[in-house]
Amino acid sequence: MPVTPLYSTTLIRLVAVFGVGVALAVAIATWAALGAGRHEAIVAAQNVTGSLARPLTDAVERSINSIDVTLASVVDLVREAGVDHGKIDLTDAISQRLAFTPHLRQILVLAADGRVLFDSAKVNDGGRLDIASQIEEHRRVPRPLLFGLPVEGRYIGNIHKAAGQSLVPVSRAVIAPDGSVAALVVAAINPEHFSGNFDAIEAESGAQVHLWRFDGVLLAGAKGSTALPGTSAADQPLFSHHLKLAEMGTFIDGDGHELRRITSYRSTLSWPLVVSVNLPIDKALADWRGNAAQVGRPVALVILVVLGLTVVLVRTLARRARDEARLRLSDLVLANVSNGVTIADATAPDFPLLYVNPAFERITGYDAKHAIGRNARFLHSDDACQEGLDAIRTALAEGIPVTVKLRNIRADGIAFVNQVSLTPVRNAAGAITHWVGVQHDITKEEESHAALSAAYEDVANYSADLERFSFVLAHHLQEPARQMRLQAQVLLQRLGDNAAPADREPSERIVEASARLIGLLRDVQTYLAVERLPLDGPPGSPHQALDTAVDWFRERAPDGVLLLDKDDLPKVGMSQKRLDDLFEILVENTVHFHHPERPPHIKVTVESQDKFWLFRFADNGIGIEPCFFERIFIPLERLRHRSDLTGTGIGLAVARRIVEAARGRIWVESDGASGSTFLFTLPKAK
Repeated sequence: MPVTPLYSTTLIRLVAVFGVGVALAVAIATWAALGAGRHEAIVAAQNVTGSLARPLTDAVERSINSIDVTLASVVDLVREAGVDHGKIDLTDAISQRLAFTPHLRQILVLAADGRVLFDSAKVNDGGRLDIASQIEEHRRVPRPLLFGLPVEGRYIGNIHKAAGQSLVPVSRAVIAPDGSVAALVVAAINPEHFSGNFDAIEAESGAQVHLWRFDGVLLAGAKGSTALPGTSAADQPLFSHHLKLAEMGTFIDGDGHELRRITSYRSTLSWPLVVSVNLPIDKALADWRGNAAQVGRPVALVILVVLGLTVVLVRTLARRARDEARLRLSDLVLANVSNGVTIADATAPDFPLLYVNPAFERITGYDAKHAIGRNARFLHSDDACQEGLDAIRTALAEGIPVTVKLRNIRADGIAFVNQVSLTPVRNAAGAITHWVGVQHDITKEEESHAALSAAYEDVANYSADLERFSFVLAHHLQEPARQMRLQAQVLLQRLGDNAAPADREPSERIVEASARLIGLLRDVQTYLAVERLPLDGPPGSPHQALDTAVDWFRERAPDGVLLLDKDDLPKVGMSQKRLDDLFEILVENTVHFHHPERPPHIKVTVESQDKFWLFRFADNGIGIEPCFFERIFIPLERLRHRSDLTGTGIGLAVARRIVEAARGRIWVESDGASGSTFLFTLPKAK
């Protein structure tokens, strides 16, 4: 085939202009991309602070609501006891309420003249506190719950201040029949209850979280904050401007020349409180600056390389000329082959096709004139991220044969699965000159496999979604259950010990049922959360796990007797937390199902099995009948003939998940009378 000159002055000029244009385009595009990336980073930071502010505000409001309910119940107790008879003994009732509100340290009952009628912390017995301003504020402000300024110390009225501790006083008035304030119920809120949650947010996202009164007084904040509780921020933009315009929002704080931080805030619906989430602009743009530095240097280098290559190419084009000829090969033998055959030029850029046989045209629907001269990737140009393409690139780079499956598109738009085999053709010097490809349409076989795989995947996705939903549902149902129990207990307190049993029975049943419900929901969460526990970590010690569990449950055993015999237990390839949970379940099972005529006795032995240790955990309890060997590992399964025993039936199901997560297995052996032996395998420590 005659050689045609490819190079001319016009072409050289076009190459030079193209090279310089590409360099300029890369520089401009990079600058624009960095600017857009900075804007996106700021918008993303605003979204982050906004998304954090809402759940934090909801959590604060739930905590304050529980405090309000608690103080309201104490107010009722004070009304019943009266404030004209000196001290009031509310120890049992208030201790019970404090147990359900851990964020309260102390509850005081103060007469209108400041006399201490009751102090749960017993630091003000017989004393008197100045509460004139609080009483006046209760008369003036219609809200039932008033928040005071943070005070240094652990308890209200304690003259011995605890270093590094503070409290937030909150009060509710006891109104006399004539409308006057007869007494105050004052509680000391532990700000660390809020600060602990705020610290976790700061550690995870770098954002600083604060809880303010509406007038700008700081009530609680993360430990990394420079502001201390009690600090006033009334002159800051949040309180001087933004909070006056809207009760929630996001703004960027700056001095007009430089941005300082991004702030999102929300006020609670029922209380004069504001939660703010601040993210310093340096942290918001940290990733962007790192990316800009990483991108800027390579882009500058690319621009220099492009300009250098342009110079080299222009000089090369000016000095040299190449002849190009199309390779023509005979297809007489290949014309009757049922599989598609292609030949690509390995010496030309992008490996253009030089030849396709009729079978290729039939399989792909492309005529030879539309395929020759193009790289074979046009068959999958819309699906360039296939796994098989990496194997092809490796084979082309290393010059080795390869066979892969690819998803290709026919000329009429119909997809088909193509099994492609590529083989290099070498010349006498060993250099690759061509690549021969063979195509085979395996669409029908792949469709059958895909249908089966899709069915399995649907089942797996449904199972994962159901598990996530169950975990979240179990978590959220615990709060209303706690409220049911708390309100029923409040009703029992109001009824008093002298109430008729028939009047107390409904509330007592609610307390008992809600306690069972809370326990059941916690066990369900435990079961669903097993796989979230870390598998990796230092080897776990069965010695430590077993001794800890036995010490914990010994006092629950009959007469405090729990006997233990054990081998020298080796360390295993499982995290200590999972190992602790496993032995805690097995020891608790032994104590729970002990035989009434003999003290519980545990014997643990171990033997080596290839890469695993086989543990035998034997007890002398009531035993398990063989028909129930599998049912005891099913979640919430309780044996019918043991319905008199308490429990939710989740423990052994959790044990099975723990063992199977470590690629082990667990089973039980028992004669149904003299005890049970749980056998399980755990991986050896590396």
